[in-house]
Amino acid sequence: MRLTFIKKDLTRHRLISIGLTICIMMTSFLATSAAQMIVQLNGSISDLLHLAKAPDFVQMHDGTLNEKDIETFSSKQPMVKAHQIVPMIPIEHTNIRFGHEQAKAGVMDHLFVKQNRYFDFLLNEQNEKLAVNKGEVAVPIYFQQKYQLKIGETLLIEKGSNQFSFRIKAFLRDAQMNPSLVSSKRFLLHHEDWDALHQLFQKKEYLIEFLLHDATQADAFQAIYQSSQLPQQGPAVTLPLLRMLNAMTDGMVIAILLLVCMLLMSIALLSLHLAVTASIEEDEREIGILKVLGVPLTKIKQLYVGKYAVLACSGCIAGFGLTLLFGDRFTSNIQRYMGNQPSFTSWFIPLFVSIMTAMIVIYCSYAILRKFGQISAAQALQGGVITPNDKKQIPLHLKKNRFIPINIWLGLKDLLSRKKLYTTITCIIALCTFLMLMPIQLLHTLQSPDFITYLGSGKSDLRIDIRKGNHLEKSTNDIESMIREDRDIRASTLYETSSLQAKSMENTLETLYLETGDLSAFPLSYLQGRQPLNKEEISLSVLSADSLQKEVGERITLVTNGQQIQRTVTGIYQDVTNGGKTAKAISQPISQPALWKTIQIQLKPGVEMAVKKAVFEKKIPLGKVTDMQEYVDQTIGNTASLVKVVAFSSTLAAFGTATLMLFMFLHMLKAKDSSRNHMLRTIGFSIKHVTAQYITSFIVVLSFGALIGTIAVHIIGPALMSIGGASLGVSSLQWLAPQWVSIVYPITLFIVSLAFTALLLKTFFSSQTTRHTLS
Repeated sequence: MRLTFIKKDLTRHRLISIGLTICIMMTSFLATSAAQMIVQLNGSISDLLHLAKAPDFVQMHDGTLNEKDIETFSSKQPMVKAHQIVPMIPIEHTNIRFGHEQAKAGVMDHLFVKQNRYFDFLLNEQNEKLAVNKGEVAVPIYFQQKYQLKIGETLLIEKGSNQFSFRIKAFLRDAQMNPSLVSSKRFLLHHEDWDALHQLFQKKEYLIEFLLHDATQADAFQAIYQSSQLPQQGPAVTLPLLRMLNAMTDGMVIAILLLVCMLLMSIALLSLHLAVTASIEEDEREIGILKVLGVPLTKIKQLYVGKYAVLACSGCIAGFGLTLLFGDRFTSNIQRYMGNQPSFTSWFIPLFVSIMTAMIVIYCSYAILRKFGQISAAQALQGGVITPNDKKQIPLHLKKNRFIPINIWLGLKDLLSRKKLYTTITCIIALCTFLMLMPIQLLHTLQSPDFITYLGSGKSDLRIDIRKGNHLEKSTNDIESMIREDRDIRASTLYETSSLQAKSMENTLETLYLETGDLSAFPLSYLQGRQPLNKEEISLSVLSADSLQKEVGERITLVTNGQQIQRTVTGIYQDVTNGGKTAKAISQPISQPALWKTIQIQLKPGVEMAVKKAVFEKKIPLGKVTDMQEYVDQTIGNTASLVKVVAFSSTLAAFGTATLMLFMFLHMLKAKDSSRNHMLRTIGFSIKHVTAQYITSFIVVLSFGALIGTIAVHIIGPALMSIGGASLGVSSLQWLAPQWVSIVYPITLFIVSLAFTALLLKTFFSSQTTRHTLS
């Protein structure tokens, strides 16, 4: 009996069953895909860090060093298991060619290294320790994707009449420098080639690396190292930070997928409520007959729960199948940069998530049917199983209506009489709007020129980075002289970055990267307080303020070259560069050499940025010239590209889901209002009149749904994104999308939904009722 009932009911409500199954399938697909990404990301990162033997603490250093001092320090520290010093040769993009294509200027440093002996290995695409022969080079995956490189192509390094040609043997994975957020990339050479290259490019930078007996003591060891007088002219990172940087790009996509999944699950459960309600109201007389015949209530419930169990299981199985077929598209970036490590959990956990999704749907269908126990057989035979008092009397009298057309008035009265019923579809439209608009807002925010403020820099047109070792002072003076003579430039400012230390509340020392210059020329947006206005003031990034436990108005002690100076914290801003621990001031507290210098430029209106950038690149071979949009793209480009895919998919899902839910809702109304509509047709209302009444109700419902969803995106959305960004230094994300985004997309959803509603109403009424007379 049960199987016969399920089969007949599914056949009778074929389209509703298909729509509900599709909604459950998409929910299951996204949930299992997110679970698969989490498992894959966690396993791949752990495997990469393990096989590469990633260091627990790394101090980058740009300058000279004494290896004996580091060896002495390491031998006296019981935490240290091993240490090594990794020399790197930095080479400017102007000296590098990939095949016949000149390397492009950008934020990335090109660092050439030898394979390490003890730990911090560079790996191939099978996560095996790389070895290259003389005349060969291994190129980072980042540049493989940027320049579409292939094995066997040539990498040329030129300086004057000297030229080195290397055949690309492999594309490497680097546990330290894989992410695009890290603005340095390592190329692997044979040791003889490296020595020959060093004869021509004598400038070196260093990685001072430590393995600890207990990796959990990395933060404590960092405090000890940075309290010493050892080399530390550059950023420092720990193993947890390396793990976080590797996880950021795909982690953001996982967060969005989980959010989309929860929205779809909410829509699916609301849709389930509509489907159950519609089905039972159609079958109310049959239910009454079954109760009169003595069929137990539990048996009746099982008939309906069985039907939705079939739909839930079918949808979840299909969703899990889609994950097996297309899940690699979500994990392709993880597999490319960190490797694929198939394991039992990589398919078991997504399967478990799919099963849990089905169980949630089945449980909710059972919960909806609980109200059966409150309905007697007589009530069921009379009708009104689910909503016996659905319509409430609204004090709107037709004889008092003088201004509103009768059909609009009847539509509004019906809407107010059945607020609970229409609230369900309003919530569904609001969720669909949120589902569509949230990823789109995030995408436009990541692509906005103003997003540079989250990277610790003011908004400008062009940025020129000048690094130490390239005759820093002379290069800077030459560039500044050229800029002063350029009539296309409206404003420019020089900023210097140096390294110093600050005392924490526990009296330990932490390294800060202090940028100084005219902060009012290209101002930042501050979360708290304001920018420094005099030499006695300083502002801190979010992570610096949290680490040092400083608030606006408090004093901070800066330490450099054995001297201590106090400054007042005037503001806190957001920054994700250099590990997120930076500071800003108008001048250096103590005169010391700069690590690097940056010139920000604002062009006059009408000046082509691309043309001016090309001119600067030719005239400034010793500096990196980037426009600020390019700077953002190179830093978070991978993240933005993945968010773009999610945004497109979410938009399609929102339109598709809204369409399916409107169909189900209207199908329910068709059954629910058959008597009402028959009466209206009998007393003289035409199909056009009745349709106008429903259209009136749906205009209000769709408008409110789209408006509520849009408001929720602007209120809740930034808070949700800020939760994920807090650990990276972005604790207060605001949408930077153009205003038209919040208008065009919801209006488009409204128009499409209303047009679909009108089409369905026309179809329903053309096949349902004919005019009757009172005779």
